[in-house]
Amino acid sequence: MRVSACQSSSRLRYTPSVEVRKNKRTFSGRLKQKSSYQGQALNTACSNGSLTRWRMSRWLENKSQVEVPVPLETAWSLWSDREQIPKWMPWIKSVKVQEDDMRKSKWTLSTHQFGRDWEFSWLSRNLQPILNQKIHWVSEPGSTSMPGIEIANRGQIRFVRKGAKACGVTLTISYELPDALVPFGNALTPLVEGILAKDMERFKEYALKTQELMKVSVA
Repeated sequence: MRVSACQSSSRLRYTPSVEVRKNKRTFSGRLKQKSSYQGQALNTACSNGSLTRWRMSRWLENKSQVEVPVPLETAWSLWSDREQIPKWMPWIKSVKVQEDDMRKSKWTLSTHQFGRDWEFSWLSRNLQPILNQKIHWVSEPGSTSMPGIEIANRGQIRFVRKGAKACGVTLTISYELPDALVPFGNALTPLVEGILAKDMERFKEYALKTQELMKVSVA
């Protein structure tokens, strides 16, 4: 692991550089896996007199999928309307698209876990979608509403056509484990995947109701 420069900021980060020699070829770069690690500055003496100490932070990835008996276009339309998402994901209190940049939206999470209430918000930026295949987004650095805590996250929805009247939908969410939740790290994956599974079942029901309303309005 190598840090290019020592900085005084308590939020300085670095990504490990990994080299693997195989068949006389050298590969270097960032590791991509379900659980990855990233260095983050805390408080250790640097050559410039500042104090910086390093720890390892963990990224977790969770996913859930469901087959929905509605046309793919219907499912795509629902997920594309970000402000509707709390209707099937109740732990997301609200999603507000930003008027000054429609790619960005403010997400507010509100839940009770591990014996305490959690509520905070952050900004996400939608990346270029692949029509009827993929919607994905990343959080904006420094946008978390909890002072001193940066909860980086990213997510994607993938769609697969299952005939004219059904589709498969897969939700994947990745996030950097906050310091406060490090002691609960091993318990988080089954907890979050259980929550996402219920969310996807709610989405299935919501999509079915939406499809029925569309049929009634057309009739």
